[in-house]
Amino acid sequence: ACAAANQTCDDPDTSAASLSDWVCTCPLPASGEATAQAAVCTIDECAEASANCTSCEHGICEAANQTCADPDHADTVLNDWTCTCPAPSVGEATAQTAACKIDECTETSTNCTSCARGTCSGAGQSCSDPDHGAASLSDWSCTCPPPSQGSALAATAVCTIHECVETSVNCTTCAHGQCDAAGQTCDDPDVRRRTRRATTPTRRRLRCPTGSAHARRRRAGRRRRRRR
Repeated sequence: ACAAANQTCDDPDTSAASLSDWVCTCPLPASGEATAQAAVCTIDECAEASANCTSCEHGICEAANQTCADPDHADTVLNDWTCTCPAPSVGEATAQTAACKIDECTETSTNCTSCARGTCSGAGQSCSDPDHGAASLSDWSCTCPPPSQGSALAATAVCTIHECVETSVNCTTCAHGQCDAAGQTCDDPDVRRRTRRATTPTRRRLRCPTGSAHARRRRAGRRRRRRR
């Protein structure tokens, strides 16, 4: 029975009065023994350090800061151990190190100190992480919603919108050619200073040139008031 299972047989007491006490023992690096029958041999490929175990993990996962798990310890099921990435990254691979990934825009774990964790969405902006590799951190960016423009790396963006040149129908505050139609020039002073951080455009005064009819009427009104 032992030889048929490729196990060693040992009879601890060879006296005629001691029968059926022989023991089958599994060959290394497996472990296991049984009395008067073949043993059930097991091997934990994550924990076994013997050089005789050519299928064992031998610290490959640990060297990559990953955890090792052997789902089936039967000595007939080999090379089934897996490496799993540490949180908050995700990834798993069988009999080799895993390719760990993390989406810094969607990951909300407090363990991810480099993640956006709502920085963009809280400002009404969209978040994008171009590289999900666990080694590529803090590369996410916030992008302003149309019709405003602007993006920033690992921070909320400074959103701007030129209300004179923007033609999108989404911009309800834009000039949309009103000045041009009147033969006037349009100027949006706030865009030049680039001081706005709001993602929702606010209505601002679009200034006409000093030679326009509107400007002339304003000057004439001021002169009349001074004469009084």
